[in-house]
Amino acid sequence: MRVRPADAGDVPALAAILAANDEPMDWPDLPGLGWPYLDHLVGRARTAVAVIDDVVVGFGGSVPFGRDDVRFVTDLFVDPLRQSRGAGRALLTFVLEGSADRMTFSSSDERAMGLYVRAGMRPWWPLLYVEIATRALGDAAPGIETDTATVEETARTSQAWTGIDRSADFEHYASLPEASGFVVRDAGTVAAVGWARRERKRSDGRWLDHASIAPDADPLRAALAVFRAAAAGERLVTALPGPHPVLATLLERGARIAGRDQFCATDPGLLDPLRVLPNPGFL
Repeated sequence: MRVRPADAGDVPALAAILAANDEPMDWPDLPGLGWPYLDHLVGRARTAVAVIDDVVVGFGGSVPFGRDDVRFVTDLFVDPLRQSRGAGRALLTFVLEGSADRMTFSSSDERAMGLYVRAGMRPWWPLLYVEIATRALGDAAPGIETDTATVEETARTSQAWTGIDRSADFEHYASLPEASGFVVRDAGTVAAVGWARRERKRSDGRWLDHASIAPDADPLRAALAVFRAAAAGERLVTALPGPHPVLATLLERGARIAGRDQFCATDPGLLDPLRVLPNPGFL
């Protein structure tokens, strides 16, 4: 087995590995769209593939987070027929080279969790995939206003609050079907920015790709406003940090938890679960 950097020609093999792990990235009703997430991953991240006999059997990726020596593991997948043979460990070593701190969202697979813990990333809190009917979100609170926003505006605001330049990722979100950027104002002050788009599997709902919440904004009030800004159709799906206070409110309104990952990091302070509603791939 050897590990090498991935390139655009590897994208179909990466897509096949994801599908084999029950994590497909295609758009079922838009077959001509291809795999936009994987195209972005290979172009944006430090992406590597594990190869045996000229066949790609696994891949991993990471992106810098604020500092060059802090990296977030975006993906780590191995063909189920080739698992537990060292490919995951070799890929993780490649994509984390040079990092002092690192983090990821681990699946519930105990082998993955063990691999991340051995790499110094301890589990801290769950990332929950929450679905809620749009009608259950209710009306906006008094003083809340939302407007559409550009990639430049949302990226500039997010970076001012978090120190992270998300321009490339927001450009990617903006390119997805029925994407929209937005800004939330509370009593005239900007409280949150974010991006949402059509769900990949269903055309009757929305997926929240990312939201950044202002340091001085009420996280519960701001998050509810974000969900209303993102929602359209029948339902909204979001990745929500377990510690966020909006979780209980959503569950009281009939939301359901459809899945979970685990935030693992060398330092839990690397990501504020009250101020970032993250994309599980690119934060």
